[in-house]
Amino acid sequence: MNQKYPSNPPVSDRWSYLWLGIATILLVFTYGMYRNPLAVCLAPVFLIRFLRSQKVGRGYLLVFLALAVTNTISWWNTVYENPATIRITFGVIVGLMYSIGFLLDRVLVRKFQGFAATLVFPLAYTAFEFLTTWPSPMSSYNSLAYGLASSVYLTQLASIGGLWGVTFVICWFASTVNWIWEEGAIWYRIWRGAAVYAAVMLVVLLYGLVRLTTFQPEPGTVRIHGVIETDYTRLEWVTRIWPLSETNPEAFRARVTPVYERYLQATVREAQAGAQIVVWPEVAVEGYREDLDKVLARAQDIARQGGIYLAVGVNVIGPNSGSEGENRLVIIDPRGEVIVNQLKYGCTFAMRMYSTQIQTVDTPYGRVAGVICCDLDFPYVIRQASEKGVDILLVPSFEPSRENLLAHSQMVPFRAIENGLSIFRPTAQGFSLAIDPYGRTLGSMDDTRVDERVFVVQLPRHRVPTVYALVGDLFGWLTVAGFVVMVGWAILRSRRQEA
Repeated sequence: MNQKYPSNPPVSDRWSYLWLGIATILLVFTYGMYRNPLAVCLAPVFLIRFLRSQKVGRGYLLVFLALAVTNTISWWNTVYENPATIRITFGVIVGLMYSIGFLLDRVLVRKFQGFAATLVFPLAYTAFEFLTTWPSPMSSYNSLAYGLASSVYLTQLASIGGLWGVTFVICWFASTVNWIWEEGAIWYRIWRGAAVYAAVMLVVLLYGLVRLTTFQPEPGTVRIHGVIETDYTRLEWVTRIWPLSETNPEAFRARVTPVYERYLQATVREAQAGAQIVVWPEVAVEGYREDLDKVLARAQDIARQGGIYLAVGVNVIGPNSGSEGENRLVIIDPRGEVIVNQLKYGCTFAMRMYSTQIQTVDTPYGRVAGVICCDLDFPYVIRQASEKGVDILLVPSFEPSRENLLAHSQMVPFRAIENGLSIFRPTAQGFSLAIDPYGRTLGSMDDTRVDERVFVVQLPRHRVPTVYALVGDLFGWLTVAGFVVMVGWAILRSRRQEA
């Protein structure tokens, strides 16, 4: 006779559709543009509860539909120029991907007894999230971990396990709550498992506390100024300004040349005000190659005369520059020489992230590197920065929508924590951020709400060591190995029971 384990999914739950309804509402705020930490923690709890109380086929179909609908809503304004059919298709695909971890839990959890069953969902979900991040052009946008960006103690776990450590903690909470729920919260059944879970979480929180209060970077800061003179949105550029470059070059130049001048004059002003590094946002100056060559020549003169490092976001359009232009970050040293010329690799389908090498430069203010906007979303590329000993990472950005900037601002601290470096992110049409090596925000500015759009901060110029910088995505691979072992164990156990 087959043994029935206490942690088996309940046969029935008259409130199961209520749990699905609650989960569906919370899911809107779990993925995509509107992440909320409470929703991120609770949505998986109720979704697991619902699916475990249903037959696999019907339950999974409803979970998939809930995820498809909510992801269509939460990702709707990510890319503004896509038609509704593309956005809906995208939401369905993303919903399908996110549903796999819940399905694996439903199929496998009945094979395990007691508290061990709580490991099924976190191993399955984290392993799947980790494996699907590598080939995805969206990279780590799909990670549950970003929803906990406001929890400075829990996010310190990223300095060891990267995103995957934080995702595992979220998922383990959901499966542990369900285990207690299924056991009827009877103390003599749950106290050992609850004690193990509480002890592990206490260690995680204490690690975060000790890391934030005890270990500090070496003293020394650099004064960085971000200047933002872009006076149009990305939608205006795509629909009104860029078309002029093909139909009416004179009108196009009349529109963009004043922007060039404002950036150049602002740089002179900030150099005189004491800036040591001046950074322009992504695609601060966009135009024909011959025009931008002149802008860069003047920028080199200003850097030399002001004795500053100057990081310029440029976008070359026209023949041989691609449909979206040639989006680059150019860094100029105090001698007026170009020392970094970095091509953007994120937010494209060119898959340049697999071959990109992050360029670095040694300065009196530490080792500096730069990437552009959503380049930062690829943790396995940004890890090059810590491998190369970067102290400060410049990330000029230009957000396409209000919703997108909220999501991106939650992602920035994780790259700082993982790699133990400071990040300076001046952003047109969004939040400019200065982040220290522990993911703490030292300064921020919303350029859509201020008149004087200059972002000034004293940024730490020494990196701090992290385990993640040494071992990379080892924790992610461990979850994959753990899931494979768990599946193998489940198969072996089933065969023994059949025998």
